[in-house]
Amino acid sequence: MIRSLVTGAAGFLGSHLVDHLIKEGHEVIALDNEANGTWENLAQWSNHPRFKKVHQDILELSCDDPHFQNLDYVFHLAGLECPISSIKNPEVFFTTNVNGTIKVLQAARQSDLKKFIFASSSSIYGIASTPTLETDSTHPLTPSGLSKLQAEEAVFHWGELFSLPTVSLRIFNAYGPRNISRLFPGSVFSLWMKQKAEGMNLTIVGNGQHARDFVYCTDVSNALYIAAIEGNDGEAYNVGSGRSIELSELATLLKSKTTSLKDLKDEPIKVWADISKFQFDCNWQPRVPIESGVAFSLDVLEDWNKAPLWDTSKLDSFFSTWFEVYS
Repeated sequence: MIRSLVTGAAGFLGSHLVDHLIKEGHEVIALDNEANGTWENLAQWSNHPRFKKVHQDILELSCDDPHFQNLDYVFHLAGLECPISSIKNPEVFFTTNVNGTIKVLQAARQSDLKKFIFASSSSIYGIASTPTLETDSTHPLTPSGLSKLQAEEAVFHWGELFSLPTVSLRIFNAYGPRNISRLFPGSVFSLWMKQKAEGMNLTIVGNGQHARDFVYCTDVSNALYIAAIEGNDGEAYNVGSGRSIELSELATLLKSKTTSLKDLKDEPIKVWADISKFQFDCNWQPRVPIESGVAFSLDVLEDWNKAPLWDTSKLDSFFSTWFEVYS
């Protein structure tokens, strides 16, 4: 029996990864403190013999935590990511993302792992050339992005120091069902799905010409799984769709009108992943085009009824922190 542990398992991507691992025959230990996730995302496995739910804050892990014994894989997805919130309160991002990652690495040393897989972020690049290669320079714009970069560096450092096989996936704009943030506005997709569920116009920054590389949640979970098996030790890989679309086009796919907000300065106009390295090394391909992914998400639009609503007035107040820094 292959034993895998997933941190952040009750969250958006973590829960989709657990789905994938159980379907592949793994025994899965799911860790989460429910700060931003919910066990409702994994209710379908609650009585499954190969699923174990553990309420655990990674910051409280000990190096001899018994759940990290006799594992084949550790998938580390627990963490925080929100650019604007991290400007206002950077300490919590470094504590969770950097110190938390070190706690997980230390606990993982108990097992003779086949691979430690880290969920990094495209935010580590900052404003980059497009399509963005893994060899491009990293210049995070916010404490959130910097903390993810430092966490990734810690993963590779532990890998070299303690002979721990590691791989990092720099995930671009993941979207799809369960993409609900309870702590802050979250991704533009999550924000918009709640607004659409409420029958509101979608709040769009500037003229809608900002473009992003949206990659569907099951493509990400498949990427994490394949990276564990095929990924080269010590490598970082971009995970995206290999396509960039403007936010105005996404709004059209969602069949919604938009309301413009003040443009955010010093933010990437275009985000686009070069995924050729991951395709070549691991024979991975994104399978779900944006049109299908949006349609699948709209089929479960009512799921966003439970998400907090961020309307125009709340977003204006939230973005004021960004304008204080990038004026």
